[in-house]
Amino acid sequence: MGMIPQEVIDNLLDRLDIVEIISGYIQIKKSGRNFKACCPFHNEKTPSFVVSPDKQIYHCFGCAAGGNVISFVMKYENMEFPEAVKLLADGAGISLPETGRGSSPSLTGPLYEINQTAADFYHAILMSEEGRVALEYLKARGLDDKTLKTFMVGYAPNGWENFKTFCVKKKIPLEFARKAGLTIPSEKGKGDYDRFRNRIIFPIFSERGRVLGFGGRVLDNSLPKYINSPETPIYSKSSVLYGLNFSRQAIRDEKYVIITEGYLDVISSFKHGITNVVATSGTALTESQVVILKKYADTAVMVFDSDQAGEAASLRGLDTLLQNGMKVKIATLPEGEDPDSFVQKNGRKKFEKVIDEAKGLFDYKLDLLIKKKGSGEIGYITEEMLPTISKVNNAVVQSDYLRKLAERLGVDEISLRREMSKVKTGYSYRYVAPAEPSKTEHGEKSIEFYLLGLSISDKERYERIRDELGLDSFLNMNIRKAIGIIDDFYAAGEKKINPGKLLSRLRGDKAVCDIIVQALAKMDITSDLEKALSDCIARVRKDNRNAQLKGLNDRLKEAEKARDDEKITALLKEMSRLHKEKVI
Repeated sequence: MGMIPQEVIDNLLDRLDIVEIISGYIQIKKSGRNFKACCPFHNEKTPSFVVSPDKQIYHCFGCAAGGNVISFVMKYENMEFPEAVKLLADGAGISLPETGRGSSPSLTGPLYEINQTAADFYHAILMSEEGRVALEYLKARGLDDKTLKTFMVGYAPNGWENFKTFCVKKKIPLEFARKAGLTIPSEKGKGDYDRFRNRIIFPIFSERGRVLGFGGRVLDNSLPKYINSPETPIYSKSSVLYGLNFSRQAIRDEKYVIITEGYLDVISSFKHGITNVVATSGTALTESQVVILKKYADTAVMVFDSDQAGEAASLRGLDTLLQNGMKVKIATLPEGEDPDSFVQKNGRKKFEKVIDEAKGLFDYKLDLLIKKKGSGEIGYITEEMLPTISKVNNAVVQSDYLRKLAERLGVDEISLRREMSKVKTGYSYRYVAPAEPSKTEHGEKSIEFYLLGLSISDKERYERIRDELGLDSFLNMNIRKAIGIIDDFYAAGEKKINPGKLLSRLRGDKAVCDIIVQALAKMDITSDLEKALSDCIARVRKDNRNAQLKGLNDRLKEAEKARDDEKITALLKEMSRLHKEKVI
């Protein structure tokens, strides 16, 4: 997709509501005229991410991220501008005009396309005669055609070049297949061969349902049991939760998420009506995954099989949930069962009963340690428990856990607190507001940010700034560029500027976009805009006068050295005039 006409983007922005779009990604809450949330782009405990329905922009006071609805989707989905516009246009039912391709197309688009092609290819084979054995295996596992289609489960036949040959026939560049990890270059230099062979294929989706990569499972007990797509520009295993594209709304509705380990755990749960479930795909829960989950719920229920349930070490990874402010519960399945087998044998109600009986992480871990070691092993138990308690970011809850631990172990609570102070959690977060842009590389004052925000806020204010100061008075070149676009808006007859549309004029110019968002953020915390305008104009005039006086004083010294009386008189007269000039 090439350059999209500005009128098309303006029409799209008119049809979109930034609050509605962003609330589809993260939990946001009303706060006065705006909406607030914890920023999805950095880890924080106190919400500093603000969405303005009036301005149709967002801004984080913690990490300074900001922009309009298009830039949000670009950042969140890791997309280029045209891809984000297309995604939003498709959702709004707007057709984009066909345009010529740019000279440097992004790789992400072709990777998404070839992954979708591969998912369709493997699913079609599963449902054909060639995939009969794999289909019978899956149906024996309790999965029906509808479920298999929903999750686009497929089958990679036993052969070295099935998908590669398909790409050649469809004239799909093999370089994309290789970069997506679907084919692997031969070590003998005989071309590429398919990564997935004789395996059931599970497409791995993004939160919005785009195919990022694949997991492949054998039909027998051979090893390796699973292989996955490698890391690519669109796929990072540690940042993806399997099934989240299907479950995120249910997670919001239920207000908690069930976390399992494997693909079939999620698929079987869905088939039986349990839809607030995701899988870590066999990896330990990562910080990135927890940050994603926190957007949808504040409680996580980990489902352990009997082997995991008996190991304290398997609980340590759950501290990541605690330190990100989530509540953690543990549900234990009978010996030999995993969520897939349990729900297939026992159905939804018994699985939900297991979930309802889940214990909090503190109680579960403490009970497990006492059961294994006995309450007399105080040193070992406290070494395991105190790091977990230290991750709880609510001081009241943390204090209550320490009191309970002291009671259960029969030890002095003060002693426990002393030991607690020695624990190094490896985690710290301190909210740091972005630095006040008092000076840029050219030394200009932060007052320019206020003037920029005031120019956007009202046409009459802009005209006053233009007439009383002049646009050339701005020293920051990015601000001057933004002011030039504002001038174009008003010159075209616009009486009010839509900040979202203003930002869309600056595609790819992140520096100017960031400055505009920061300037608008200053307006939100400025109570009296008219007084601010008068103060800013007076301040700039005063600064300009002082700069002029300094220049005249330097010239006066030179004239005095040269004993140029005529020049000295003229300079003194000009300096006297400036001193008398009213600037406030």
